[in-house]
Amino acid sequence: DCVFAPCSAGYFMTESGCQQCGENSYSEAGASSCEPCPVDMVSSPGSTSETDCVFAPCFAGSYMTEAGCRLCRADTFSDNDAASSCQPCPAFTTSSPGSSSAADCVKVDCSAGYFMTETGCQQCGENSYSGAGASSCEPCPVDM
Repeated sequence: DCVFAPCSAGYFMTESGCQQCGENSYSEAGASSCEPCPVDMVSSPGSTSETDCVFAPCFAGSYMTEAGCRLCRADTFSDNDAASSCQPCPAFTTSSPGSSSAADCVKVDCSAGYFMTETGCQQCGENSYSGAGASSCEPCPVDM
């Protein structure tokens, strides 16, 4: 009988000889099978140890942590696939979790009784009023 020599790291033994481990798996020397990378991790074909497994790149709207990709929180965004943090939305804007561009940050409307200024919502003065989203207050009608 012919016996194959043990396979080197990154390969595993089959009936016809050594075969390279595929993407997202690895093997040490002499292996009869390849081990899968941990969840959410990837590796190149022929990887030789679990340390070759790395987190898959994050997508826009998320950022990389030591534990993998996480969605950006509300009021923040990331606009590239390799972000290490999320950027805050501009002042007086808001966004949903997982926002992927500054365009996802939309203007915050002021409540009724307030109006928008360069520094934020301001309460209407005495004897004036506004509806929600107003940019100014209106004087109350005379005799009211």
